Amino acid sequence: MNEELREAVVERDRGQCANCRASVGENGDVHHIVPRGVGGADVITNLVLLCRQCHDAVHDDETTAPTVQFSSTGYMSSGSFSTFLQFVRQIPSAQFDPDAKIWEVPKADCERLEISVGEREIDYTEQTSATNW
Repeated sequence: MNEELREAVVERDRGQCANCRASVGENGDVHHIVPRGVGGADVITNLVLLCRQCHDAVHDDETTAPTVQFSSTGYMSSGSFSTFLQFVRQIPSAQFDPDAKIWEVPKADCERLEISVGEREIDYTEQTSATNW
């Protein structure tokens, strides 16, 4: 791959890992979506910028992409915990680690979820007015 194509990928992806959105700038890895070994071409539509950890995760089953970890503080009511479980189970990539007692969700999926939830119009006024401080 020539340097001009590499720079075009970095510019298109704004210097951010396409998976976890980490800022990598010129130090990111340009990854072939369709590998060259199976006919993938050195064209911008087949290339994506990844951080080292996400790139390693693509090629190595032992490596994982950056995750966000959720754990309980023990202060949730059973109803709140039930809602939390329903929410987390809607994220197909979420995995529970029973030894560490944490939920792990890929960082990129959390950001997509945040955008999706943020796009909804939610009126908190009724909930807030009913709360006793």
